[in-house]
Amino acid sequence: MNPRKEAAYRMLSLIAAVIFVLPCIVLVFSIFNMHLDNLWQLDSLAEFVCAYKNTLLLAGAGVLIQIVIALPASYAIARIPSPRAQTFFLLTCVFCLLLPQQALMLPQYLVLMNIGWLNSLKGLLIMTAFQPWMILLFWFAAKRIDSSLFDSAICDGASNWVLFRKIYAPIVRPYVMIAVFLSVAESWNLLEQPMTFLQSKEKYPLSMVLMQLSTDNAELKNILCFLFVVPLMILFGTMVKKIIDA
Repeated sequence: MNPRKEAAYRMLSLIAAVIFVLPCIVLVFSIFNMHLDNLWQLDSLAEFVCAYKNTLLLAGAGVLIQIVIALPASYAIARIPSPRAQTFFLLTCVFCLLLPQQALMLPQYLVLMNIGWLNSLKGLLIMTAFQPWMILLFWFAAKRIDSSLFDSAICDGASNWVLFRKIYAPIVRPYVMIAVFLSVAESWNLLEQPMTFLQSKEKYPLSMVLMQLSTDNAELKNILCFLFVVPLMILFGTMVKKIIDA
């Protein structure tokens, strides 16, 4: 690459990085002006702690359910011998992925109301259990596995369960870690679904509580937002380290 073009590219990349990171820097530095006495005297502190627990439950249980559904589904699609059948299922996932989430709100609301799971965390978990992007990600990982590995194992008498557990699952592990972080980040920032399906404040996740906080005390809101993103930062660092070491 031309040295001048390379220098210009690096400069543009640095400017873009600063633009994206600047709000985070402002958020971190603003918390140093926060008096902890104001935090502990906050009337809604108990509500914030309860919302933190709800968010942890949604993120932890949600990612577990999603992976339990997506891993076998992607493996089954990848092992279908017919290319047309594979294409059909993949296009179905793409269609579900491109379908606006807002278009599904009313049908999901009616389903939860009819089964009695409206205004409950389990209803919210069920409505976010199917993640087509996760199936596509795992399918892509499965297609990168050399088919000779499966053929050799089948010749040795391995069943589909053995193929899944001994070959497929270990190889796609880095993709699973990426999916875990993306799924947790998505669950951590859920807003539209809780607004639609939840009415009780004691079941609100953090995203709902932060949205309803008054902007009169900007310092307080900044420190609560910082506490909101800390677990995601820790999870991201842990995932990156594991992927690098893998």
